[in-house]
This record gives sequence, structure tokens and C-alpha cells, in this order.
Amino acid sequence: MPKRVLLLVMPFLTLRRPHLGVGLLKAELNRKGLECDIRYYNFRFAGIIGTPIYERIAESTPTHHMVGEFIFTPALFDEVRPFDDFKAALGNDLRRYDEQFLQQIEHARNLSPAFIHECASQIDLDQYDIVGLTSTFQQNVASLAMGKEIKRRAPHIVTVFGGANFEGVMGVELHRQFPFVDVVCSGEADDIFPEVVRRLRSGEPLHEMGGVTCRLGGETVTGSTPQTFVTGLNDLPYPDHTDYFREFTAAKDKPAEGPELTMETSRGCWWGQKHHCTFCGLNGLSMTYRSKSPDRAYREIKYLLSAYGDFDIFNTDNIVDLRYFSELFPRLISDGIKAKLFYETKANLKKTQLMLIKRAGSYSIQPGIESLNSHVLALMDKGIKGIQNVQLLRWAREMDLDVQWTIIYGFPGEEPEDYQKVARLVGAIRHLQPPLVITRFRLDRFSPMFKDPAKYGIVNVRSYRGHQICYPFPEESLQRIAYFLDCDPPMTPETFREIKNMWQAVDMWKQLHLKSALTAEVIPSSLILRDRRSGYPRADYSYTGLARDLYLALDGVHSDSFLLEWARTKYPDAQYTADDVQRILNEFLAHDLVLCEDNLYLALALLPLDRIDEDLPEKLGTVAERMPATSVLS
Repeated sequence: MPKRVLLLVMPFLTLRRPHLGVGLLKAELNRKGLECDIRYYNFRFAGIIGTPIYERIAESTPTHHMVGEFIFTPALFDEVRPFDDFKAALGNDLRRYDEQFLQQIEHARNLSPAFIHECASQIDLDQYDIVGLTSTFQQNVASLAMGKEIKRRAPHIVTVFGGANFEGVMGVELHRQFPFVDVVCSGEADDIFPEVVRRLRSGEPLHEMGGVTCRLGGETVTGSTPQTFVTGLNDLPYPDHTDYFREFTAAKDKPAEGPELTMETSRGCWWGQKHHCTFCGLNGLSMTYRSKSPDRAYREIKYLLSAYGDFDIFNTDNIVDLRYFSELFPRLISDGIKAKLFYETKANLKKTQLMLIKRAGSYSIQPGIESLNSHVLALMDKGIKGIQNVQLLRWAREMDLDVQWTIIYGFPGEEPEDYQKVARLVGAIRHLQPPLVITRFRLDRFSPMFKDPAKYGIVNVRSYRGHQICYPFPEESLQRIAYFLDCDPPMTPETFREIKNMWQAVDMWKQLHLKSALTAEVIPSSLILRDRRSGYPRADYSYTGLARDLYLALDGVHSDSFLLEWARTKYPDAQYTADDVQRILNEFLAHDLVLCEDNLYLALALLPLDRIDEDLPEKLGTVAERMPATSVLS
């Protein structure tokens, strides 16, 4: 009987969705007539330690704490660090972990060696000649432990490792450190892995293949041929998620959320090709943006929904293709397909674009907001201003669209006043959705900050303490293995003090936003703004005439000069002056009913979605280009 390929998904991958990479590899192998199985051992470990505990580790612990990695160290190494070393490594972050959770982590760690042995014993290793293990974030130690045990039981099996943790120098160093790692596929494996399978079975050498690391004469070697990347995404197969749904259905204790479907409609980042965000380590080996045609994306969405069920679709794209707003989303809407797509996007979407995402069935997006201060955003090279980020938050709130966003701080060049301004701003927008978390930037491999730390004033680059207690290797090896590293960012004590003040203001925002409201009631002759924001006096403000119309015009970001031009066009006989417009704007500002960034303004009250002002042309694009780089709440 011909041998088969086995692909393994280890803890701590999320339980709520299938792994896209292995689903694509299985589909491609099958298309080439190569039999392949996938086993999701993350479900099995969740069943042993308890699904709520598993999910808390997988979804809620900071990745650089390496909780999931530390749990599997006894299964990989003969000598491991005691649990007290783990608690010591957490430092001040230990406050995140209650005593019961720490006991659950320690219990899971004690069970990990038996778990690895049990999983390996349930595999009929005579069926397989190649076992592939994928590793991203907190999957590395578990995957390595599984590969080691399989190799011990069946030396004839070739172990092939891939995933984000094995890209570039990380994969080379892991191959050098662990002799049971036979082959490493770095980067996109759609074409590489099937060719590795073919060559292994035909006895052809691997050492010249681009993107492949193997052993030659006992030495670790990496192919000198330039690595290739997929250019025609339309030619990829539909992912095969059959194995995941079988495991999900069989699980006795289901995860709190899911299941979801995973797919991709693009790779790379069209923004990163022009301006690589300084902290971003994604697309390390291939930033070039490639996307599926709207028709291919449409057909794949229909296939996944029909094959697996009417579930949410999680897109792994780093950024949405702008063509989809005119060609994909309208088609889904007109055909009545509620795709419930989750996308990462830039935050400078137009309101019509955001509405298309909502009408297509989505209820959550992940825009790259990262900050509400324009100066900090410029330091990140985000290509957006703080007032635009607030605009998106307000529009999303009007549409009841969930926004998953984060505040990141600690960038070289930040000033104390940057965070003073944010702290003042968040008091006025308590009716909008707060960030999920606030965190200092990580020094991620492949990011501009990682590649040139001196340029950004970053010193003392080192591995995180989590790496040091998980791997018994010297520091220079740890720095080659780690996807993310620690450092001393150039942050002054004065700036850090204001960051902590901002943090407290955001914590208050999180506590009060569900009790806060700022809404607009629009009738033909007047506008009533009802202010019920926490921290503000309960008040109703009524506006008529030009004041009413100016406020409605500020549904989107506009400059004072545009507002004057618009007022003169709407009221040609009134001969309004700049002072007339500014006097009204100052009235709004006195009650924090609008946001002001230099000469730019935005209404903060939630406006009715059915209000369409035909007199107001869309000016966001030209306004954004003129935006200066400072932001205040007047």
C-alpha cells in the first residue's frame, strides 16, 4: 500500500477555526494524487486540561510570555526549568495570572509528556513516510516534542517542519539545534512541500531547493536557489477543512466561540509595499501584494459555505483588496449571500465601504488603528491621522460593527504631550468602542525596527525571558530562534508617566462606554444632540439653519475652509464668512460635540444611517492628504 503524508496541528492553536496552511497543503497534495491526513491534536489536549483553560492560554495570554511553550518543555527536554522560574520570568506581569490559573498551567505542564506519548502511540506509523508539523506562535515546543517522539518510534519517517516559527534564520537554527528535524520549509510551502514529498520518495536531493533546509553529510544546509512565492492565487485549490470539522464535531467540550471557516483572498500587503509600518514583522519573506480575483473569491466563499455550513469566515489577509468594494461585496449582497467575513483593513475606509462590509454580513473587522494620536501614527508610518481613526470608530458604532483594535505605545520619538492629548480625547469619545488592549510594541523579526534598531534608537536587543526558560540554549541561538524579541525602547520617564495616565483614562473608558451615549435626532428643520456621556452634564442641544447643516456635514472629516465653501454653496444668498462658520464650530467645541485636529473637524454624535446629504460631496481623500501631523481635542 502506498505511503501517506501526515500533517499534525499541535497546541496551542485556537480551537475556533481550522489551520489554513495545512488545509491548503492537503488539498494540493490530493490534487497531485498524494494521499494526506490531518490530525488536530489541539482538540485532544483541550479535552485533557479543559477547554476553558486551553482557550485562556491560547487566546488570552501574551505571546511573549510563552505560557503554551513552557507547558510542553518537559515533553521535549530531559532537563527543564522549575515552575517557579516561569513565575519569576513574568515579573510584574504575574499580576495577570491568578493563583488558580497558575495551578492549572502547572497541571497542564505535568500532563504534557504523557500527552505526547499518547498521541504518538495512536498513529499507525507504518502508514506514513512523511510527517509534517506546522508551528506558529505558541506551537513550537509542542510540535518539536511530537516530532522527536515520532522520530524515536519510527526512524524511517521524515519529519518536515514549517510555519511562521520556521521562516528564514529561525528555521535554520531550529534545524541545527534539533537533530530529529529532518527538513524545514521556509515561507510559502504551497509548491515547495509537494515537491519535497516527490523528491523524498524518488530519492532526489533537497539541498539545492530554494526555501528548504536539510542535512548534507550531517551538516545543516539551506538551498542556494532563490526561493519562489505563489504569484497566481487564483490557481490555488480550495482549502480542505474536513479533518478540522470532524475533530470539532467529536469534541465533547466545545470552545466558547466557533467554529469558523478560514480562507485567504490575498497575501502580502499593498500598503507595506509602499510604507512598511515600523513595528510590523508580517510578510517577512514576501511583502509583495497578490490577491485573488473578485470572481475567484466569490466562488471560494460559496464553496466553503456549501461544503461546511453557514459559519463565519475568517480571512487571514493582512489587508483587504480595494477591488472587493466594487466587485465582490456588492455581488454577495445582491445574491443574498451573508458571508460574515472577518477582514483586516486600513482604518481610512470610506463610510460607503464600511457599509458594504456590514451589508455583506460582517459584524467585526480589525482595522489597523494602533493609536489615536497623529504624531505617534506618523512614527509608525501608518499613513493615517488620529481624527480618521475616530471617524471609523464612530461610523462602526453607528453600524453596530465590532472593531477589534489595540493601542500600541513606546515608539522612538514619542512626546509626553502625545499621550496627554489621547487622555483628553478618550473622555469625549466614551460612547465609542474602546481598544481591546494597550501594549508596548514588540520587536518583531522582519520589521523595520528589527532590521535597523540603531536607526530607531533601540538598544539592548535580547530574547524575552520566556525564551530563556523554555530553551536551554545560549543567547545568540535564542535570538536566531525568536520571532519576537525584547529591547530597551528610547522612552523618557516623562513620556512613560503620560502613557500610564492615558492607560488609566482608557481603563475608565472601558468601564463606562456601555453607559455612555451621544446621539443625534435629525428632523427637517432642526437637529437635537442628546449628550449622555459619562463625565459630561446630561444635556440636549438643539440647532437649526446653518448650525444644523454644518453638524450634519461633519459626518466625515472636513476642513474649516471646505465647510465655508460648502455653506456658501448651500446658502448662496446669505454671504456667510469664515467668522460665521468658526463661531458655530466654536459652539460645538465648547461642549466637545466635535473633534478638532488643527483645521479639521468631525462630528462625535452618532448620526442616523438613513440620513443622506445629497449636497455634500465626498472629500475625505483630498482632506486626508492635507492633514497636518498634530491632534488635539479643543
